Amino acid sequence: MAQRIFIASDQLLVSHLYTLLERAGISVLMQKSVVDVPQEESGPLAWYSELWVMQGCQLDTASRLLDRVLAAESGRESDWLAENVPLLTQLANRVSPSSSPPAEIA
Repeated sequence: MAQRIFIASDQLLVSHLYTLLERAGISVLMQKSVVDVPQEESGPLAWYSELWVMQGCQLDTASRLLDRVLAAESGRESDWLAENVPLLTQLANRVSPSSSPPAEIA
């Protein structure tokens, strides 16, 4: 079952996380949604992007990976990604190459 794992208004960050999860072999879907509508007519809409893990069995792995990546992005663990490239490769190898996320969440 699909489950939302992350939401943010920073489109670049969400896209970066999506790419990292995909490279780790985790089936993930990125979906945009409008959450905040401005009070004023001329104000911009606040676009948020959501990341959804498509396979429940990958949820814990995706959660741990996101926690580590976000910690590294904030500077608390700046060398984490460089040290754990082999781990990401192992995660990617565990998923069948025929697995792919659906085009949309039903």
